[in-house]
Amino acid sequence: MKKIEITDKDKLKMLADDAGLSRSEIARALEVEYKTVYRWIDNGVKPHPAHSRHIDELFKDNVDLMGIVEDVKAHFKDPIRILREGAKIREKFFLEMTYHSNAIEGSRMTLKETEMAIKGGKVRGKELFEILEAVNHENALEFLLENINPNFKIDEEYILRLHSIVMYNFNDKLPGKYRTGFVNLTDTEVKLPSAQVVPLKMKALLKDINLYGKDVVRKAARDHYEFESIHPFFDGNGRVGRLLLLTQLLSKGYPPILIQVEDRHKYYTALAKGDMGYFKNMVQMICDGILKGYNILTERQKEI
Repeated sequence: MKKIEITDKDKLKMLADDAGLSRSEIARALEVEYKTVYRWIDNGVKPHPAHSRHIDELFKDNVDLMGIVEDVKAHFKDPIRILREGAKIREKFFLEMTYHSNAIEGSRMTLKETEMAIKGGKVRGKELFEILEAVNHENALEFLLENINPNFKIDEEYILRLHSIVMYNFNDKLPGKYRTGFVNLTDTEVKLPSAQVVPLKMKALLKDINLYGKDVVRKAARDHYEFESIHPFFDGNGRVGRLLLLTQLLSKGYPPILIQVEDRHKYYTALAKGDMGYFKNMVQMICDGILKGYNILTERQKEI
């Protein structure tokens, strides 16, 4: 198995071939000259990093990643087993997901500091709560991997247990319990449900969270949005939500998902578009995260 590397040239060609955009349309969308696009595609000229980012955004807005994801999924009969048996891969994925998931929530820990915290080392210049966040998240991943299996069924006990681990020693956040009061979010105008309604909302979510149909990724995208819109806990909703998303995808045979802090704005934008019933951005975000997880799993060959 080889890593998936979609180059800028590949993305531009797929925009033309798969999305049906002309080179002139691509040039206008990227705000560059027509000849520049030709040089990128035909002459092997590499775009400037700023242009590369814009190409990636245009690519993900117009090219459905689902086909690529379904193709890589065919390589793995049981990604859960790969993570369990591959110590180095498991360690790398746990570190990457812990760092990025916490960073999305505002953690100042670097990747190296996160690794030191997980391994029990001293991390200078960081508060105890920051170190606890790293250790707790890694422990939650350990719990997840020890307990799930193909076609695993998520229930309320599992969700509350994940939260109790993620929020361990943060007693004011009520580890393992739904929030009992109001939570104010600054990145959305949508009003959160009251604490009294949270158990009812969660019961409704759990009623069909394990019913995927034929389109697992799109169903998981909607479930992730629904969980975050309920915001059932005082804190840790993002981290638990991404752990649930990981659970869903692994249990249905997909490579583990990795959403990086560099994509934080896109991630929150995708969630915000869910408020309007539009989930394409979230589906694309999940597909991109799956491809990143796939690339971690491909390192298994080096270990064996």
